Amino acid sequence: MKLDPASTHDPVANPANLANPASEDPPITNELPVPTPPHSLWGDARRTFFRNRMGVFGLVVAVLVLLIAITAPWIAPYGYAEQDWNAIRQGPSAAHWMGTDAVGRDLFSRVLMGIRTAVLMGFVVSLATVVIGVLAGSLGPLLGGRVDALVVWIMDGLLNFPAFWLAAFVAVITKPAVATLAQPMYEATGWAMFENTLVFDYLVVFLCLSLVWWAPLGRLVRGQVLTLREQEFILAQRAIGASPWWITTRHLAPNVLGQVIVQVSTGIGTLMLAESALSFLGIGIQPPGASLGNLIYTGMTSWRAEPHLVLMPGLTLSVIILAFVFIGDALSDALNPRVRDR
Repeated sequence: MKLDPASTHDPVANPANLANPASEDPPITNELPVPTPPHSLWGDARRTFFRNRMGVFGLVVAVLVLLIAITAPWIAPYGYAEQDWNAIRQGPSAAHWMGTDAVGRDLFSRVLMGIRTAVLMGFVVSLATVVIGVLAGSLGPLLGGRVDALVVWIMDGLLNFPAFWLAAFVAVITKPAVATLAQPMYEATGWAMFENTLVFDYLVVFLCLSLVWWAPLGRLVRGQVLTLREQEFILAQRAIGASPWWITTRHLAPNVLGQVIVQVSTGIGTLMLAESALSFLGIGIQPPGASLGNLIYTGMTSWRAEPHLVLMPGLTLSVIILAFVFIGDALSDALNPRVRDR
């Protein structure tokens, strides 16, 4: 005879259950399950980024480069323009870790200052391109009409030319004009900075790169804004009379921030390379100023006999650029939901 399974749990049908409380169902408690913390875009992006080994490597190198740029004047063993005629064209040694150049300047100290120059130009020009690109790409579609047409015309004109050669052309045109204005400005103000040609080298490189390099970012932001401007929250802001500046800074800019971060992180390395290339061609930072580009150019005259004069600054520049490329790729994956959810 088979027993009904339900009867084995019924205290009336099976009196043994009365003497065996352990066979009863567990009591119901008032404890609530611990809620899992909500996921956020930036939290998920951070976790995805740190799972990317190349991105972490690039971040470590970038932080190290930034620290070197900040502390370069204090950690350099010699002045970057200090000449020692008793130590001309020496190879790497304990006294000069990377050797010396044709006038006895310590190459390690000049490479440190070259890193400082590259970081300064990379970050300052990137900041300028972000401001110009985000404002132009956001305000143009919002204002529409002739303003938008003018912005598109300028961006198309800049994008139709190779950015580096256009920047080089602007530098060649503006550098003599700026140098011509220096002496009258010094006579009028008496400020010593107008006698320092190195200041004008930095100013020319900053201006020509900033005026040329914002167009790709502006085009990217404009495409995002054209999609966002028809969303309900933007239409609501327009309905209550919000100004285009308020809509741009409070609503549009935060929504395109992810794409801007990816573009800027990759662009910093490109701007460092552009600054070095301008200096290599003789239209950027010139001696006695230290730039990785002019260090490579100076070493090219004797690279067969003294390859370290080209190898050291060239390898340094390559590692820095690769680091920012790795950061840009990792950020692109981290901020892309399709890639992040795989």
